[in-house]
Amino acid sequence: MGVNKERLGSKSGRVLALVLIAVVALGLINTLFSADVHSHGSSLAFSALLIYVAWLLFWQPHITLSDQGVIIVSLLRTHEIPWPRILRIDTRWALELFTEERKYTAWSAPAPGRHVGLLASKDQGEHLPKTTYLAGTVRPGDLVNTDSGAAAARVRTLWEEKRNQISNEQTRTTWSKAKLFVLLFLLGTNAVLILL
Repeated sequence: MGVNKERLGSKSGRVLALVLIAVVALGLINTLFSADVHSHGSSLAFSALLIYVAWLLFWQPHITLSDQGVIIVSLLRTHEIPWPRILRIDTRWALELFTEERKYTAWSAPAPGRHVGLLASKDQGEHLPKTTYLAGTVRPGDLVNTDSGAAAARVRTLWEEKRNQISNEQTRTTWSKAKLFVLLFLLGTNAVLILL
């Protein structure tokens, strides 16, 4: 979808992924130096599974913006949504794009908790795209200092420019067979090692 591309990801998700991966790596190092040789295989397999799941959940989900539309990469699926197909953009629980057929949720742009709205400054809700405002106000998920708000502001800006373009493209959803295969392989390896 398009040549000019812009990638948006969750900063808090990447920090969480790095923390989880570091904890698992420290645990693995500790196990390798203190446990007997027979437990090394199961420790390695379980650590690989935990690291892969942390990457799958928190690091790799992202949104790609192009001239033609939005690509939402979630855990195991990718959704390609042309600009003219988007009817509404919301941030109640996460960045959500609504089309005639269904709602697409961006795993990489979760909305913050309610406390963010209480701590927000006035300038975080100003100068946003027109479609952001509901009855003159914005949701906490639309504030630009949040994952959902930063992504929504950028998506809305481009959508307001490009939603009237003529396009015959339909929305497409594809499964990532490679990610699914790796997940099933790691789960199967751990199951076999537990049964041995």
